[in-house]
Amino acid sequence: MSDALPFSSRQVANMLAVRAVKHATSFLQGQDGPTLLGMHAEQLQIDLLMTDPQANGLLNPVRMLNVALATTALVAAEPQAEASRLDRWMHVIASLIELVQHERARFARDHGASA
Repeated sequence: MSDALPFSSRQVANMLAVRAVKHATSFLQGQDGPTLLGMHAEQLQIDLLMTDPQANGLLNPVRMLNVALATTALVAAEPQAEASRLDRWMHVIASLIELVQHERARFARDHGASA
């Protein structure tokens, strides 16, 4: 376990990962619409800018997921959006959820953050 990353930074990184997965899952399950997804992605982007760069091992996958969330929100809100395009973005989100979850578990092993 590395002590180089402060406990508070580990907690924040873990919390942002959990939040990104929650928002993505809520959208994929139809609980949240594209407007709410876009709002969550905007707030998450701001929060990601204020994080410890040493936590990038976990936060880079979260950033990738957030880009997919923001893009999907825009695609889903298009009046003439192609269903196949939205479907592809939803598959990207599902894959990135899995990546974030795996990286979160690895981060917890390496840094002692709760998974």
